[in-house]
Amino acid sequence: MDTSAATRQLDADETHGTSTGLSNSVASGAVCDNDFMLVPHGFDGARHAQVWLGAFVESLPERLWLRCEPLLDNGGDLLAHESVCRDIPVTLGQQVSGLHYGVISIPTLPACRYRLSLWQTGTDPHGNARPIKLAEADLRGQPDGLGDGFNVWYGTCFYRHGDHGALAEALDALPQAHRPDVSFLGGDQVYLDTAFSNTGFTLVPGFSTRNFSLMALRSRKRIRRTLNGIFSKEYRATWRGGLRRLLASGNHYFLAGDHEFWNDYPNPPGFLPVLWSRKVRDIWKDTARSLFDAYQLPQGQPSSQFDIGSDLSFFVLDTRLQREPGRDGRFTDNKTFTRMQQWLEGLRTPGVLVLPAPILTRWQFQTPGRGKALKVALGFGDHSLADTGQYQDLVRALNACSQDVLVLAGDVHFSRLAQFELNGKQVVEVVSSPLSCLPSAAAVPDQEPGHFPHRPTDDIRAQVRYRHSGSTRNERQGEISNNNFVTVRFTSVDDGVSAEVLCWDFKARDAQGAPKIDWEERHILLRQRSVESTSLA
Repeated sequence: MDTSAATRQLDADETHGTSTGLSNSVASGAVCDNDFMLVPHGFDGARHAQVWLGAFVESLPERLWLRCEPLLDNGGDLLAHESVCRDIPVTLGQQVSGLHYGVISIPTLPACRYRLSLWQTGTDPHGNARPIKLAEADLRGQPDGLGDGFNVWYGTCFYRHGDHGALAEALDALPQAHRPDVSFLGGDQVYLDTAFSNTGFTLVPGFSTRNFSLMALRSRKRIRRTLNGIFSKEYRATWRGGLRRLLASGNHYFLAGDHEFWNDYPNPPGFLPVLWSRKVRDIWKDTARSLFDAYQLPQGQPSSQFDIGSDLSFFVLDTRLQREPGRDGRFTDNKTFTRMQQWLEGLRTPGVLVLPAPILTRWQFQTPGRGKALKVALGFGDHSLADTGQYQDLVRALNACSQDVLVLAGDVHFSRLAQFELNGKQVVEVVSSPLSCLPSAAAVPDQEPGHFPHRPTDDIRAQVRYRHSGSTRNERQGEISNNNFVTVRFTSVDDGVSAEVLCWDFKARDAQGAPKIDWEERHILLRQRSVESTSLA
């Protein structure tokens, strides 16, 4: 496709007048179209980034292109190698209900910051061709070390009806030093079961007359059409609404929670009789998965791994998409689990393991058929990670690892920080949830279990120290967790990596107007340990 005429007009309209020709569109307040989105979707090797492009329209413009511009604040060395913006023709060749989308890989320089913009060719009132900006985003290329620091963001559980714009406002007010290079959305970005329930008469979100629908009596085609309409509307509203500001800045990795399907997926939920039918569950699962794949996992990989030079290594592990139902089912497929084991075994730097739910959790089936175990088995509770069949192997792999590990987790509707010593190294678990609390699912910070793991595994046993947790008082529900997200700033120090962890209560503000810090731990040292000395511990 030839975009040269439109590009020349764009350069004439929106440049600084410098040799680099960088766009001044943000400063000039150019308006983007809410029907289009750009979402940087994570690193694609050390020198590329994936970009998701979405259009919420029935028919697409004839010509679309992506403009990739290095920003002026990169410094002279980077701009000497990356000084000209690039126009990349794009097509949105894939489609699900209400969405055209595509993913492209763009080349990037290490740590270089880029502004991305999506354009189409339009006409002005005089009939002349002119470019029209449809969407914007920004990202930073994968750094080759921690020399300039590296910021990550983690959040889970976003009930959009409870947000009211708070997340977007908090991100705009977040101090520059803590703005993320990478964001991990750990699960429950949408609540599809609640979206379905809310189409019926309800006083409490998630519980309505629709839960007792006799949907199983309908044809498969009609069931699929009904669910597809509800689910696709929920995704569009969430992406175009409350999550839009977050998704437009930095690289993003998505994990699934249970509510991307239904509560405690893939187990039948006891309080949702409409899902007692295997027929309905199968259609519901297929419909929800097609949307998850389109929006959150277009490359289809249940795990990701990347390194920040030779300083720090990340592994992002989905424990929901491949999970088997029932007690002791697998939480992922064997190939993915082996990749995670090999990553832990091969670490020669501190590592960050990103999960949807905590590893510090109770083994609820310690007494099968009684108490909590019975409630969970009947579908009126959630299986924890410790209730799965691969949990003990995960514990063994973590125990055998030679390096300090920081775990990022969520899902449980509270925030906390915990530490323990395991086989001569340190493990730190940071939990952050919810971004926007579902009113019927409030929780308080949990300071249990007192040792790791709660489910006995060989002779592994470590005392846990809980350092921080955040909560507030609610007149109707008592003590509940604040809506929160976590940022972690990693920097290089002589004997490892320093991690500055801040949990932000983002509906409150400090004296400077920034989100209020709920709790913080500014000096966590993740040591780079000798493999030989650790293995002998």
